[in-house]
Amino acid sequence: MPDMGFTEILFIAVIAIIVLGPDKLPEAMVQIGRFVGKIKKMWRDATADIRRELELEEMKEEMQKYKKQLEELQKKVDTDVGEINKGLTSLDDLTAVGKKRDFSDMVK
Repeated sequence: MPDMGFTEILFIAVIAIIVLGPDKLPEAMVQIGRFVGKIKKMWRDATADIRRELELEEMKEEMQKYKKQLEELQKKVDTDVGEINKGLTSLDDLTAVGKKRDFSDMVK
């Protein structure tokens, strides 16, 4: 909103008194005040909605980053579990009685 000095406000008031007359001026000022209040409220609501949307977008991006990290960790855990199971199977084969032992798959 442009800055208005005392002279501009006085000029507008004189014009308003001439156009509206002293009887209707107070009612017009009240209506103008209500209108300005509604405009300010709408502006505050719009800026709050935009801020909220931006925060949600940032949170969404952060969640995607964490999801990717969790998926990578899950792959690593699955790989490690597979290696552990393979090692346990090999140990079972070694300790089995009466089975032919073949170590060729254990040699790298």
